[in-house]
Amino acid sequence: MSQVGATEFGMTALKSLGAGLAEASAASLSGPREQLAESLLRSALTRWEDPEVRPKLLATLTAATTSKEGAEQLRDFLYSQLFAQVGIALEDKPMDIEQVAEKLDVPAININAAAAQVWGVVLYRYVLEMEPIASASSEELIDLLSPTIQRYLLG
Repeated sequence: MSQVGATEFGMTALKSLGAGLAEASAASLSGPREQLAESLLRSALTRWEDPEVRPKLLATLTAATTSKEGAEQLRDFLYSQLFAQVGIALEDKPMDIEQVAEKLDVPAININAAAAQVWGVVLYRYVLEMEPIASASSEELIDLLSPTIQRYLLG
């Protein structure tokens, strides 16, 4: 499969991931804000643990790290589709990263830092298969990472 084909193959999985994160974000903002990071991380790991979704996400991640076209498609997804879905879940209208940051009352760079934390774990766990992260339970990772991600999202 070509890198561009792999990216197209993964877009459905990314949309599923984005929808799940948008739902978790909306639920977290309507509930206790202290659970925002835990909900978002749980949603992301749930999708990555899905044996039908993971190969598609891995194909997209591989394409994003090995080709400009793949990186552009993933970047476009993160900046436009993911935040648009969060906005729709929160207020029935698409948002960009700045609007989501304003809704969370944090600088936009904090959202990037939270995302980088999650993508780093994804890379270690599912691509590099680095121990002990690769074999840790999702709950262990959620307990470990939620406080750091929460700090980014609470400012």
